[in-house]
Amino acid sequence: MSRFAPIIALLLLCPPAFGQRAETLLSADSVTVGDRFELTVLVGHDGTREIVFPHQFLPDSLQTSTVFTLGDFEILGVSRMGQRSYNGSGRIDSVVYEATTFALDTARVAGVPVGLVNGPDTLTALTPPAFLRIGSLVPEDATELKDLAPLAEFERAWWPWIVGFLALAAVLYGLWRWRRRGQDEEEATVEPATPAIPPFEEAVRRLASLQQADLSDPAVIKPFYVELTDILRTYVGKRTHVPALESTTRELLSRLKGSRSGKVLPEDVIREIDQILTHSDLVKFADLRPILEQTRSMVDGTRAVIEQTETVYRDEERRREAARLQAEEAARYAPPAATEEV
Repeated sequence: MSRFAPIIALLLLCPPAFGQRAETLLSADSVTVGDRFELTVLVGHDGTREIVFPHQFLPDSLQTSTVFTLGDFEILGVSRMGQRSYNGSGRIDSVVYEATTFALDTARVAGVPVGLVNGPDTLTALTPPAFLRIGSLVPEDATELKDLAPLAEFERAWWPWIVGFLALAAVLYGLWRWRRRGQDEEEATVEPATPAIPPFEEAVRRLASLQQADLSDPAVIKPFYVELTDILRTYVGKRTHVPALESTTRELLSRLKGSRSGKVLPEDVIREIDQILTHSDLVKFADLRPILEQTRSMVDGTRAVIEQTETVYRDEERRREAARLQAEEAARYAPPAATEEV
């Protein structure tokens, strides 16, 4: 553990007022495919919270047949867990996972999610990324490439000719039917396009459908969060005219704050959008296993954010319309400009 001493010392020197700090440590700098190694997660905090490590987000995650993964690392089991105090009231909680990887060249995890629970409140933190080099399986004494094996001979296949003949026959038959209709056939009446659904109504309908999802199946969780973020991003993009679907979470928040929407939307609404998208990103990309009740409440939280945004924009539209009508009324009764006599 001497190679981890600087990081552990940094955690020990952090005063409780600093908040919390999480780190991910690997027991090796490089491994070959399938080798086992240790992945350690350390969380230093002020001692007022209980730590929930990744395997504890979903109970019995290591006892099921489904592989529990953190990024490119496959978790085989928990070697040990522990905690120690520092600076009087501070505490360091840790867990050591036995892990392996089947990645090529480099294995990585964008960040390991950990929960800090204080009564009914749960704060989700993410450790810095961790990388592990994957060694080559080519023998060190290999000096040259081996010759390619001779090509295997197969009997000539006739099915491409048969498929081509059938395709040609289908094209000729289509041309024949087209000519029989005649060139003077009346054009089909074009039905009027269906009016577009307003962004708010579209979002509410999709959220109502998403709320019926069966969350008892773990395989449904990620698709659930993909649909949830798509609903929120689609509504925000249409309502604020910001490219929400093409932006990362950081880019979207930056564009919202830097555009006219940043002057219209209150800071608490933008902050709630940030929390919903950040939590969803952890589930989709960092393999966070959320608590079932928390997942169900995400629909209500997203609906509340959309309703707040819609209320703000409707109030803004009414204010602008009133200002426009007032300006027109003032122009209508304004005295004509005096003309200069020649």
